[in-house]
Amino acid sequence: MRKYQSGLKGLGRRGTLLTDVHSKSRFYPAPVLFLDDMQENDFDSISMTARFVAYWRQYTDIPFSKDVAGHIHAGEVIETFLGENHIAPSEISWYAPLFEVRYKSIVEAIRRKGIRQVIELASGLSLRGLAMTRDPAVTYIETDLESLTKEKAALVSVLRQKYALADYGNFHLSSANALDREQVLSAAGRFHKDHPIAVVSEGLFPYLTHQEMDTVVRNIRDMLQMFGGVWITPDFLFKTDSTRALASRRRVGKAIAKLTGRRLHATLFEDDGQLQAYFDASGLRVEVLNQVDLAQHVVSPGVLKLPVSIIENAKPMLHLWILTPKAIGDAVSS
Repeated sequence: MRKYQSGLKGLGRRGTLLTDVHSKSRFYPAPVLFLDDMQENDFDSISMTARFVAYWRQYTDIPFSKDVAGHIHAGEVIETFLGENHIAPSEISWYAPLFEVRYKSIVEAIRRKGIRQVIELASGLSLRGLAMTRDPAVTYIETDLESLTKEKAALVSVLRQKYALADYGNFHLSSANALDREQVLSAAGRFHKDHPIAVVSEGLFPYLTHQEMDTVVRNIRDMLQMFGGVWITPDFLFKTDSTRALASRRRVGKAIAKLTGRRLHATLFEDDGQLQAYFDASGLRVEVLNQVDLAQHVVSPGVLKLPVSIIENAKPMLHLWILTPKAIGDAVSS
């Protein structure tokens, strides 16, 4: 599998973890293992997930998606990967509209909140920040591992020249591990403290252990308590959603888990009530929206000749969580 591993690490997660304050709670009755002092190259194999998303985004009108897919040779790599796992791309082409809806719902949620300062953790290859900072009033910081950040900087330079994109000094690529509080807060140091921020995580939490999840949630909460604002994420899934997943989706999950050494969705919650309780214990208030209601003009079903019903059928599972911090004096697990 090493031939799939490149300098493009897609998730940006390493570092010594803090104590899991919820490990003895009713949410996680059994202890879990976590990764201690993990180095960046330990996540080489997870680069496949970034390529996988980029491959399907090329069938959308998401800005720069075709450029990204071409730059990382997503077609060649992903089709080989799927072939070796006996999965035909046509079997899972429904991933394209799901990724398109997810991306566009986040952009729309940011717009509706009227927030002009955004930091995205483990941003991978979306280049959402490059697209949104064409508006000079928006400041966007994309964070990820150092090696991926350098690769993205080179790609951004090419795209600016190709599309004559103005550089207003409001788009920043920052090397920061979502597990490292100091790195995350340092990246956010570019923001004005008298203006709220939006923290975005898209596709990060499905790969985390319980303890890693707790660490990242605390880091996000601390940022929000410092600046004010919201955390926007589609990253959580319930066990009932998982059991309804298509067989082809489960096969892809197993193939990616085999490659990355990480079990997808190891942190599934029983239901909305358990997730709400977790957020409450973490010092966060939650609003739940639906991605489909937010996403506008989804084009990939037409491009791939998929039935339009595919999105409506998936709608009950496509949640988008908007989280805000409790007052600092409120009870919080820390």
